[in-house]
Amino acid sequence: MASSPTPWKYYHHLRPDELADAMKAAPIAFWPLGLIEHHGWHLPIGYDGVKAERICIRIAEDTGGLMLPTMWWGALGGHGDFAWTHYQPESAAADILTTTTRQLIQFGFRIIVLLGGHYPWEGILEENIPAIESQHPDTLILFGSERTICGDLVDIPGEHAAKEETSFGLHLFPELVDMDALTPGRDDSVWPGGKDPQFDDAFRNQFIGLSIDPNDPLFAQSFFPDTATDATAASVDYGLAKIDKIVDHLTQRINNHDISA
Repeated sequence: MASSPTPWKYYHHLRPDELADAMKAAPIAFWPLGLIEHHGWHLPIGYDGVKAERICIRIAEDTGGLMLPTMWWGALGGHGDFAWTHYQPESAAADILTTTTRQLIQFGFRIIVLLGGHYPWEGILEENIPAIESQHPDTLILFGSERTICGDLVDIPGEHAAKEETSFGLHLFPELVDMDALTPGRDDSVWPGGKDPQFDDAFRNQFIGLSIDPNDPLFAQSFFPDTATDATAASVDYGLAKIDKIVDHLTQRINNHDISA
């Protein structure tokens, strides 16, 4: 009969001696990579980070390990003109990512999970992590967003606050989701400074399907009609089915990796 995993713990809650002991027992680090960004009327602005952390927690329940504080300060995306959104320079996010990952390896972690809840993290990870992997071949680094970290095993179209992401929220943190908030009744006062930013044609063409009408219940949602649909089609069961596949795959990868060296 397989033994139960060492219970996971929050990295930042531990004293130095506790942290050293926990790392030796399960040298697995989880780092949720998020963002503060408008996610429609029904989802929290910290959606990306909360999503990434809740997925990591589900995996850690089966593997043990240590959960780093969520990285909230990411970069890039199509909602920079929306209130409550905080984008940082891409170079700043990349520097924090690489510096911290190298430190985790130096401290003795053998498995590192870098899960981006904000899809632009995919490019930042792909650009920076392979070089670290090549320098530390004995360290297993699993990286990507929930739509890329499992390769082609899970089909998740790129969208924002629509059916896919809303379904994940309904499964992972229903207490933070309010589907009843998808109503009309807002005006230009929702924009920073109370003024419509007047998006140009280049922006509109780049982000097909992005609703920029504050009176639209689907405001700030972005999806491609040929591959996805809006948040009103979301469900707990739909989110559960896809998250289960991600959790099962990553749990297996972690538990099958030799951490004895």
